[in-house]
Amino acid sequence: MHGFHVPFVLLTIAASTVAQRPLVLATEFHGPITATKDGLTLPAGEYAVTDLIEAVAGYLCRNYLYDFTAVDKAQGFRLQRTISLDALGSEELLYAMLAARDFVVLPLDELRGLHQIVSLTANPQAVAANIPWRTRDEVLQRPHLRELAMVVVPLEWADARLIANGLRAQFSLHGMWQPGMPTASAADTRWLVLHGFRDQVVPVIQLVQLLDAQHRPSTTPPTPLAALQARVDQLESELAALREELARLAAKR
Repeated sequence: MHGFHVPFVLLTIAASTVAQRPLVLATEFHGPITATKDGLTLPAGEYAVTDLIEAVAGYLCRNYLYDFTAVDKAQGFRLQRTISLDALGSEELLYAMLAARDFVVLPLDELRGLHQIVSLTANPQAVAANIPWRTRDEVLQRPHLRELAMVVVPLEWADARLIANGLRAQFSLHGMWQPGMPTASAADTRWLVLHGFRDQVVPVIQLVQLLDAQHRPSTTPPTPLAALQARVDQLESELAALREELARLAAKR
């Protein structure tokens, strides 16, 4: 169900149903992570990556499948001050922090809130095979979500193949490709396909939209002087053709 993304309202409803209780118990490094009227609240302190996963999973009423041993080895995080997040913000924080440790979230069954967390570096082929497809509008609606995605961008006037070639030249500066590095390809002249983290793809989409708009045919009506000049040029061309025809007929006599 990679083409389906959970609507904002479902995230909000799921978060609001969580009782105001600790989602992750306090440790010697941080206080309890709780769901309150202010949202998901993380007190200042040091956190293991697994703490953040479990807190967000409980807050959003989701299931995140992951290899505990692999994730628990990842370097944790330190928050200098308490932070409270709504449903969208908690999802964005989790995705960003996981990406900072080379992990990504991939959907297994989004309708039922089932996701998996996998390493970008341990098995890049498996990651590439399960990257979800998103529409342009879906990506633009969540410009801060660090989700890995394949994005389809429709064009009206520009040639998608030319734009893809230009983007690939720019993206090649990032080095050898691996999942997470932005790429571009063209399905045909009117469909551009982008790959990368959604928050990084957003400015690329905005650039592509500007380029597409620049290829829009001009609808500005000609000025009277321009129209008159065009008519004079046409008459001169017709007159020249008439002279050539008269000269040809005269030569036959």
